[in-house]
Amino acid sequence: MKDILTDEEVVKIETFCNDAVMYNAVRKVILQGIYEHGTVQKDHTPDPLKNGAFALASTAMENPITDELLGQHIRGMWAGVNAMHNAFKELNNIKSDKKEPVESPYNEAE
Repeated sequence: MKDILTDEEVVKIETFCNDAVMYNAVRKVILQGIYEHGTVQKDHTPDPLKNGAFALASTAMENPITDELLGQHIRGMWAGVNAMHNAFKELNNIKSDKKEPVESPYNEAE
């Protein structure tokens, strides 16, 4: 990833990932957009691998659709959730090249 990101972008991503509240809030918004069925709530860390198929299947009871079409929707949801989950894992792997401080051979107090 670093070959497509500037140094500033790497630092911003690292800062974002270190802010757990912001990180989880953004995940929550994206997950809510992929599957909205009551699993994304305030004060709750969303689990991107939580199965949204039951909510989708329950709407199929009111709007009859074929099992094949239902399966296609579920597969599409899984692909979206899985892609988001993998992208957020990749974000955590992006680290800046921090230089270790070098001790001065001089007494700086003098």
